[in-house]
Amino acid sequence: MELKKQFTFSGLFKKFHEEDTQPIEINDANIYCYVNGNILCEINSQVNQHINDKISDESVPISQLKGETIKPADIMQFRKLDRLETEIEMVQQPYDGDYEIEGKTVEGWKIKAIIADANFPVTFGVDNSKNMEQQGKSQVRLRDLDIDYNLDSLEEGGTEEIAYGLANIEVIDNFKAQIGNLEAEMCIESVSTRESTNKSGILSAEMTLRNIRENEQDSYETYCAWLRSLLSLASGHCVDKIYSIKGVRYEHFQIKNEYWSGRKIPSEASGIAVIESPNLELFMQQCAKKLTGETFREQGVGLGLSWYIDTFVSPMDDVKFLLLCTVLESLNQKHSSNASKKLLPRNIYRQIRDQILKVVSDFPQNINNQDDLKKYNIFQIKVEKSFASGSYNQIGDLRNSLKEMFKTYSVPYKDLFSNLEFIDIRDDIVHEGFGGVDIALELGKLSNLVVRVFLAILGYEGNYKEYIKIEIDDPLGRSKHGLICRSFPFIASEDNTESNSIDTCS
Repeated sequence: MELKKQFTFSGLFKKFHEEDTQPIEINDANIYCYVNGNILCEINSQVNQHINDKISDESVPISQLKGETIKPADIMQFRKLDRLETEIEMVQQPYDGDYEIEGKTVEGWKIKAIIADANFPVTFGVDNSKNMEQQGKSQVRLRDLDIDYNLDSLEEGGTEEIAYGLANIEVIDNFKAQIGNLEAEMCIESVSTRESTNKSGILSAEMTLRNIRENEQDSYETYCAWLRSLLSLASGHCVDKIYSIKGVRYEHFQIKNEYWSGRKIPSEASGIAVIESPNLELFMQQCAKKLTGETFREQGVGLGLSWYIDTFVSPMDDVKFLLLCTVLESLNQKHSSNASKKLLPRNIYRQIRDQILKVVSDFPQNINNQDDLKKYNIFQIKVEKSFASGSYNQIGDLRNSLKEMFKTYSVPYKDLFSNLEFIDIRDDIVHEGFGGVDIALELGKLSNLVVRVFLAILGYEGNYKEYIKIEIDDPLGRSKHGLICRSFPFIASEDNTESNSIDTCS
């Protein structure tokens, strides 16, 4: 695997979650950061043995006879003692926390990192285990690597930026885009390597954010997450970050600190490539303008996109279908909370309510059967509660509410579902475990609808791709699906059926 960064450091191996009185010293160890996000620390085999002994000794409880002092050499013997509780006392509780390394590089940088697999012995590297064994060295995986370049003394107020290394996104041309209504901007450039060519889960681009005014709700990390969601929507892949590099500009630009998570980057997950690479710049420049808290935060587009991206990793079409339904319901919840839910003006509604409640109140005098009267009393209470809540004057069920949302955002849907039949399929899956239809075909149509809603809310105008069923004469009755390029927004006819706005993506 190709290296992105490497350096040499000296420091301590110690407990992370509590004070450690017996840390292990590490000298001239090498840390390697790879383009797939892995972080390995190379140490000599003697230190490796000390580390494994320390982890083993501290993972078990140790007791001793009351009033006596146990020697380190006798630890194993006392573990075997079978004493009454009144005769022994606990001198060491088992340590269940993480371990860390902390120190300085030869350049003087401060580093900290967590041992990724503290519960397992340090092993030799897979790729060069024989060579390392001959050299008397071993490797241990790290996570949460933080490199402090010792620039804390810089004065505040300088322009700040953070560069994020991204995986699973193809960038052909470098470009910039303005973020929201701020002075902030994003820059994306390709950093493809030999390893990332035609491979996923590998560093392929670097996204730099500048001039973001941080507050309690918004931060660089917030905008990074939102932008990665947009890139994931466009590419059909889970765009993930491998590292972040924070810099300041005080007289001259300088890197302040660097962070590598060390997590395994998802590689196989994929969905529709909604936007082809040549159109990525236009898509991001238009959609980044909608990157505001009002649109993305809480139950907005940000939540809907997170559910949509979850469909990339699910292997089951039924689960994907339910997730896409959840996307529409979450977007509809956000929309309906800002829209009027009243069917009738309040004065008309009150007149109708008063007349109906009077009829309901007077009607029991016509009921002679006591059993019927008891049931009627329950009915009367339910009617009165419904009027009290105002539910009779609300737009209605999910189907009507979704139609209102589609109308607000001018989203054509009748060419996909004339009466939103996906709601019935969703109910069948939830309550019966089976939708009773060709779920692959319906999933493609539902995915098209969800994408249209996202593009409409984000105000995108340009080429994009949708699923389409390809008509073929298959003797086994199998259906085939592909992608078709369209131009959004497309003008639907008066009954909201499919237009002929089919274009050639380029």
